[in-house]
Amino acid sequence: MPFEQKYSDEIREQSLGRVLERRASEPGNRSIIRETAAEFGVGEQSLRGWIRAHERAIAPITLEPAPDPADPTVRDDAPAGPASAGTRPGRAGGGAGGAGGAKIPGGAGGPRAVATRDRVDELELEVARLRRDREALKSAMAVLLAD
Repeated sequence: MPFEQKYSDEIREQSLGRVLERRASEPGNRSIIRETAAEFGVGEQSLRGWIRAHERAIAPITLEPAPDPADPTVRDDAPAGPASAGTRPGRAGGGAGGAGGAKIPGGAGGPRAVATRDRVDELELEVARLRRDREALKSAMAVLLAD
């Protein structure tokens, strides 16, 4: 028996369009999906799935992201390639990135898997930088509050 669609294509398109429109006009609003789902009478998880599918459909596949020269985490003396430190922060078992890294499920190590690994490595570097910045701000606040 084929899967019966709960929502019409028209409702899908309208609700997705509303979310995208509101995201553009209200970038800081974190309740857009919840409010739009209630407005159109659709499930939040269904709407999230439609948004993910839309984002996957329009997302360009990048084989190798260009390094940002303004990024303080990029060093000239660092070896080229993802996860140049050898390990990835927050992961047990050492380095999973780079040439001998783990495969992405559903991929055979092709361009999409490489792009995904590179993006994960990029995001992990950003998280490490943000954590370092947060610790510096905590220290500065402690000094200021101690006075």
